[in-house]
Amino acid sequence: MPEAHDGRDRIDEPGFSYLPRFIEADEATALIDYFAAITPIWEQRHGGDDHARGAGRRARRLTRPVYWLGAWQFASLGYYAEPHYREDRCLRAEPLPPVMQAILDRLSPTLEADHADGTPHNTCLINYYGREVGKGVPVDFARLRMHRDGEPGPVVMFSIGQPGLLEFIDPDQSPDPELGVWTRHRSVSILSGPNYKERLYHRVTQVRTGQQPKLTSRLDHFETRRISVSFRHVPEALISDLDGFPDDRQARVRGYVEELAEHSEHYAAQLAR
Repeated sequence: MPEAHDGRDRIDEPGFSYLPRFIEADEATALIDYFAAITPIWEQRHGGDDHARGAGRRARRLTRPVYWLGAWQFASLGYYAEPHYREDRCLRAEPLPPVMQAILDRLSPTLEADHADGTPHNTCLINYYGREVGKGVPVDFARLRMHRDGEPGPVVMFSIGQPGLLEFIDPDQSPDPELGVWTRHRSVSILSGPNYKERLYHRVTQVRTGQQPKLTSRLDHFETRRISVSFRHVPEALISDLDGFPDDRQARVRGYVEELAEHSEHYAAQLAR
């Protein structure tokens, strides 16, 4: 198994770019303040899900708290994935803050040159990595299970906080990762194409500990040490307000929307529609 890249230097491979320190220091500060002001939630995956990939599976909590922007893809509805899992999966969410959009705009030349695709990044998943405390023995949730993102086009990932070990693996070929990178504070990773987007799975297996930068969240009993943001594309026509979902799907996510509405005018308005 090759030794993991330490994340200090740039990586350019067909379908994968790693850009250390691409996010400016003041942008990172603005992002940290933004992450501290929103309230992520814990979701159950495949709880009563009726789509093919989730049917019959036992519900379990996600391995980390999350927050979506642009379009919320609830785990209990099954994530959006081309070409078959498209309809009634994406609830209209809050827009990207200006600092995120500014970084994405600055990435345009790299995306056009190395990941040729004009797909706009109109949605993102914010993952909070850390540990749950104050409920007995602390439980570490600083990991992300092996998966592939099914939305069309490149995936762009921002890393804020302690380094996380991002690994790419083909489980049909080997139990060992083909590439590992310690994604550092203020770095950006981009994956695209048939190799990194379609053949290889990716996962986060470790997050280091450290004092700086200090990350906080509005979650009780949770110590955050890394936050990642993964940007994707969902066709606008497939992003719906809550009242556009079928009744059974509205019922399945209403509790989550009510939880979000406690801290968000956007979701309060979704409930009021």
